[in-house]
Amino acid sequence: MTQHQTNHDNKQHNIETDVIGMQMANLLDAHANHLSMRTLKHLENGRVRALQAHARHSVGTNINNNGTLISWASHHRMISAGLILAALIASFATVQAFNHQDASDAFLLSADLPPEAFVDRGFEPSLNGGQHKNI
Repeated sequence: MTQHQTNHDNKQHNIETDVIGMQMANLLDAHANHLSMRTLKHLENGRVRALQAHARHSVGTNINNNGTLISWASHHRMISAGLILAALIASFATVQAFNHQDASDAFLLSADLPPEAFVDRGFEPSLNGGQHKNI
């Protein structure tokens, strides 16, 4: 059997299936028009129970009234709040870093000793009251 013949057979089968499906749908529609109100109410109740059972068995999902799985509005609020909190923490850390640097610069500039004395290792013992050693 060739590829062309297989494709033709598949198309023919799909057409036959579509025709049978249309005939069944027409038959169901014709008989649905003659259903009693009691039967229609039972069918509606069964549909509601099936949807509720499906919602209970959907683990880890939240089905809203509009059919969406997740309420995106609440997630946008959480993300926005998180970004604002992160910006506040980052700005606080930046301000603290600048304040620390300003305080150390102010200490060096207001000291009685020249700034070079604080980096000279030989001068450190004399600042602490020890004796000066030659290094």
